[in-house]
Amino acid sequence: MTASLIDAVTQWASSDSGKSTIAVAIAAVAWGEAAAVVGAAYFKGMIPLRAAAISSNVLGLIYGFAIGSLPIVTKHAINLPLNAVRLREMRRLISSVRDASANDLNFEWLKPFMHPANFRETDLVFEKGAEADQAYLVIDGKVEIVERGVVLGAGAIFGEMALFTKSCKRTASARCLTDVRLLAITYEQFEQLYFQNPKFGLYLVRLIVRRFEANHLGEELESS
Repeated sequence: MTASLIDAVTQWASSDSGKSTIAVAIAAVAWGEAAAVVGAAYFKGMIPLRAAAISSNVLGLIYGFAIGSLPIVTKHAINLPLNAVRLREMRRLISSVRDASANDLNFEWLKPFMHPANFRETDLVFEKGAEADQAYLVIDGKVEIVERGVVLGAGAIFGEMALFTKSCKRTASARCLTDVRLLAITYEQFEQLYFQNPKFGLYLVRLIVRRFEANHLGEELESS
């Protein structure tokens, strides 16, 4: 049965109608791959861009195998897992920020995008009025926001509010009360994450506003 089916398919593929159909199918795959490439270049958001790129890779693999082109197959075989990993990372990031903005004030999701910055006791992380270009997450130790008398411990983020000010200058000084291990992220990285996916920016703003509200409520309770 299987042998007969294979013979029938082989005969059909060798016929003029079979060759014509296969040629049309290969051309359709090639056009589909080209459309996916154009779509990947057109999309502004990182998630739809990566999804289009994955479609392009899948169609490119089919086309490469169909015409027996090793370079085409190799190119798409390398790019397909890379695009899949990047798409998964971005979806996880959006999901983490959404959950954090809805449930708590946890900034753990930022760690993969940050770099270490260590300070000694009494060091100033930044001074009031200085140009602002980074936000910080406390990993270990204590940092005091001097003008507000607020002490921050592990898990707290600070320095991000200047990103949303017109002057982009520090509104307070941050001083280390102990030796401190921090993680830092530049405002440029924040902007890149936002432009890669606008949803990130929406959830980030919600999260920062919630933290501001929580801090403001704490100040009101202390003064009452």
